[in-house]
Amino acid sequence: MGQWQRGGRGRQCNSDAPGQRPPERALARRQGTAGIHRGAGGKQVVNGTILRTCVATLLVAAAALAAFYWVTAGFSAVSADGVRRAHLAQAPRALPDLALIDQRGEPLALSDYGAPRQKATFVALVYVQCQTVCRTSASGQAWLQHAIRARGLQERVQLLTLSFDPRNDSPAVLDAYARKLGADSALWKFATVRDAADLPALLGLFDIVVLPDGLGGYSHNAALFLVDGNGRLARAYDIDRPDLALADFLQQQGG
Repeated sequence: MGQWQRGGRGRQCNSDAPGQRPPERALARRQGTAGIHRGAGGKQVVNGTILRTCVATLLVAAAALAAFYWVTAGFSAVSADGVRRAHLAQAPRALPDLALIDQRGEPLALSDYGAPRQKATFVALVYVQCQTVCRTSASGQAWLQHAIRARGLQERVQLLTLSFDPRNDSPAVLDAYARKLGADSALWKFATVRDAADLPALLGLFDIVVLPDGLGGYSHNAALFLVDGNGRLARAYDIDRPDLALADFLQQQGG
């Protein structure tokens, strides 16, 4: 508690601890005031840090949004296959002059299908020993062959199956595979690259990723592709919906 001291004009209350001199009280006041100023300055620093953090976060979010817009083709797809479909629809691709060999051992070029013609071509990429998605591809093209015949579309549509396993899928193997599927050679052709060095270009054109599975086969993605009447790779469809692919083609052609 403070002590009462007698001054010249009466009593005064001294609330300081005993023995504390006035200069010490002034110093304490200055230190207290400085502490307040430092506190205010610290608050400004904290506020500035928060502001900079918010701005940086917004910039990062904007960059991420822009990147997502690009990889999803303008938010039109959220999967790799969806992006491929969107990119092909927006920018059809010309077919390169890749040397092929068909199931009869006859040479041809992929660019043969790239010349403007009346016929469009549905294309699938497979390897003959595949026991998974390639079976879906094969059954889908078999369904298309039946539908093309039933609708009398032989002069407008044809089929092409490309093997990405040239080491094992020789012309004789492809021919046996075609016979097994009941393929009409006038409507449905099977082929592979003549030179294995051209395989990366073929896979890159169709955005097909092939990885050895360690069991002698491959893991790979798949789609049903359309080379349009202008000879451009223009569409990609789900491999298990050849009906939608044909319906879309007919709609594009006006029926």
